[in-house]
Amino acid sequence: MEQSKIFALDIGTRSVVGIILQELEGKYEVIDVLSIEHKERAMLDGQIHDVVAVSEVIQDVKMQLERKHGSLKRVCVAAAGRALKTESASAVLPIKGKPELTKEDVLHLELSAVQQAQSTAAEQAQESKSHHYYCVGYSVLYYRLDGEDIGNLIDQQGNEASVDIIATFLPRVVVESLISALKRADLEMEALTLEPIAAINVLIPPSMRRLNVALVDIGAGTSDIAITDAGTVIAYGMVPVAGDEITEALSDQFLLDFPLAEKDKKRTYCKWQYLY
Repeated sequence: MEQSKIFALDIGTRSVVGIILQELEGKYEVIDVLSIEHKERAMLDGQIHDVVAVSEVIQDVKMQLERKHGSLKRVCVAAAGRALKTESASAVLPIKGKPELTKEDVLHLELSAVQQAQSTAAEQAQESKSHHYYCVGYSVLYYRLDGEDIGNLIDQQGNEASVDIIATFLPRVVVESLISALKRADLEMEALTLEPIAAINVLIPPSMRRLNVALVDIGAGTSDIAITDAGTVIAYGMVPVAGDEITEALSDQFLLDFPLAEKDKKRTYCKWQYLY
């Protein structure tokens, strides 16, 4: 593929969505979208339970997009926030007498804060391999220069620069199952982010984040939440309650198997939309 094109996947509980983006003058244009539902309940609450079955759907999406856009080897992935943990942290950098701050300096400062958040998360978790968490994204709360809030630290000078961040972590089993499914489909993970992080960057621009707004992304297996206030994103969260609970309630009430209950749910929703 050309360097300007990006392949992304949303590997959800109900379906896998593939997107091809093309960069045009600093902006991204969606040039193709393909969604394929899982043939069985291979994912529950955002967690892959059957790697082989999920990888087959990923492979199907990949192959169909490759017919139009050429070979796809690397992919960016948005993950559901199952068992999501968040930690806030800050980092300080003395800059007195040093040159103007560069983009690399600011990134190093941010990653220092992420490392501090990861250390805090590790201290709170039990010392067991099953409790290891991977950082899957972070948001900057505030930049400060000499103790005062500032919009951007690049090319600034002073005595001390600092940053406050909120970092998000997922259990290693969630992340590693995603990587395994991608490998079976001959794909390399180029980038990983959290679904609410991706959603809020698209739907709530920085100019609206001074408002106390909650973005709730209700999927099939999880409902992911992001909250803004005072010009920034202040919290991320997740609950494993979403559309599948409605399907399971229909299945229990009317003695239907899950696929049939899902069809009835969709049919009822479509009728409601028509009446509305």
